[in-house]
Amino acid sequence: MPPPAAPPRGGAGPAPMPVAGARPRAARAGAARQLALVPLSTFHLVARLGSVSRAARELGISQPAVTQQIRRLERSVGLALFDRIGRRIVVTDAGRTLDTFAQRIFHLLDAAREAMDSLTGLRTGRLDIGASRTAGAYYIAGLLGRFKQRYPGVQVSLSVGNSESILAKVLDFSLHAGLIAGPCDDPRLVSLPLIRDRLFVALPPDHALGEKRAISIQDLRGYPLILREPGSATRRLIAEAFQARGLDAAPSMELESNDAIKSAVNDGIGVGIMARAAIAQDLAAGRLIGRPLREPLYLDFSLVYHRDRTASPVVAAFLALLPAPATKRRRGNVPAHAVGRGAAGPLEGGRGT
Repeated sequence: MPPPAAPPRGGAGPAPMPVAGARPRAARAGAARQLALVPLSTFHLVARLGSVSRAARELGISQPAVTQQIRRLERSVGLALFDRIGRRIVVTDAGRTLDTFAQRIFHLLDAAREAMDSLTGLRTGRLDIGASRTAGAYYIAGLLGRFKQRYPGVQVSLSVGNSESILAKVLDFSLHAGLIAGPCDDPRLVSLPLIRDRLFVALPPDHALGEKRAISIQDLRGYPLILREPGSATRRLIAEAFQARGLDAAPSMELESNDAIKSAVNDGIGVGIMARAAIAQDLAAGRLIGRPLREPLYLDFSLVYHRDRTASPVVAAFLALLPAPATKRRRGNVPAHAVGRGAAGPLEGGRGT
């Protein structure tokens, strides 16, 4: 007869009964394994696109195959991930929760791949960067050029929009980082101040205000303003300055690019206000006159990235190439490599946000 089994360590007695509803450790591990990456990736794509058919086209598989993967995932978690309303699908609360974790999982996988690439000297990888329209046109090119020279095998993607839209993309992990204008007080983001530029009034060459060495905000009363769209940091800064003096900064025309504003100013439609870098080439060529505001307004540019995003070797390499923060530079000393085309002449240095 075999000897009796030894009692559990810590004393004899029967094994504790399982808690009602709890699954054994082996079952939990099995459920985790069932969250296979392919169905999870398909689910994440459907949730992002809001369409099974669009996800199928992007994946190059049939709609039934997509549906089968979603159902497999729903069975593994024991919850419905989508509500099907006619031909529409809507992500459930459980689906939104799972999608949040899916984003983190795939970002971690990207970071793991990039970490492996770092062992071979960053011969491959991807950098997704955003820039506000002013930063994208006049500052980011120099930074990305230096990065590509050092890491030619890394794929770089640049997304340009107003500062508000770039912040939204950094927050939802669509971008690794963004170069934006204006303050960033969101506690979820890390903000590195880089550049400060002064706002100038842009005038056609024969404009009456061109006789002044500096133009006050009061001087602009009665002149049609051509400004950037809502969501632009430049527009917000101008509106706040006008409101502080009891004036209305409502534009006669709003345009989504500095080039469009400069063209309208050159045609005599009105006057514009923008960063000096945006008009530097036009001043040199005599196409426009630029005068500083007597009440100085400065546009601060900062690089922002998500505080909770896992750092990758590619992003770390990009951050290592950044110029010294604006707080460590003397006034008027913006490094040449931080400035792209059109930034001739010294810009205003100083404290960023």
